[in-house]
Amino acid sequence: MTPNTNIKSLGEYIEFINHQEHRQISQWFYRGHSDKSYELVPSLFRVNRTESWANWDRIEEYITRQFKAESRPFIKTIPTNEIEWLTMAQHYGLPTRLLDWSTNPLVALYFAVENYKNNKDANVWLYGLISTNNCWEESTWLAKKIDLSGDIYENIIFPSHIDSRITNQSGCFTIHEIPKDNNPFIPINENPRISVDTFIEITIDKDIKKDILNELYYIGIHRGFIYPGLEGLTSRLKFEIETTHNRTTLQPE
Repeated sequence: MTPNTNIKSLGEYIEFINHQEHRQISQWFYRGHSDKSYELVPSLFRVNRTESWANWDRIEEYITRQFKAESRPFIKTIPTNEIEWLTMAQHYGLPTRLLDWSTNPLVALYFAVENYKNNKDANVWLYGLISTNNCWEESTWLAKKIDLSGDIYENIIFPSHIDSRITNQSGCFTIHEIPKDNNPFIPINENPRISVDTFIEITIDKDIKKDILNELYYIGIHRGFIYPGLEGLTSRLKFEIETTHNRTTLQPE
């Protein structure tokens, strides 16, 4: 069974993260869910398949090809390889075989508590690699594994920072193989090919999500940081109006 712990404040969370340093883990990766029932499954394998779209490979090929063809007018820096395209597509919501992680535990915690109004307990997953042999810079990984239709599993990719969101979120991702015979995807924390010792689940009660979101705001982890640009700025200002953060910084006329 996957180890699980509950935290009740930002301080408890940081203390727990620090205590993991003594374990024989080379690198920790973090992922936050605003609803703890959300499984560790890449978005491609969450697509509701129909009879005419039952093949994972076909779905992936179609939506990726269309994204490449139709997104160019909206992109400042055009991706130069398959991983850059998949990374950009993932960050803008296209279903892919990638699963987002962060090397920053505070970023993962933000994603866990951001939607504090959903009345659901949240969680943060810790994924620890005993060896970093499967961690690749994007260019190195491409040189070794260009064919995305192959048997790819449990690889950590650190993408080129072609998007400021990826940079601020300390983003990386795991890339996963398409299940054989178009079977359903097994959540990675339940897959027998991965040791459960490398996973830890931290649960955050729904009643304290807003408090932790406020604590994160005070140390600079807010929507304006997570989503740099006008979208993040306007969302951060709205958050300030809805909370008490504006009282010491704004002087109403």
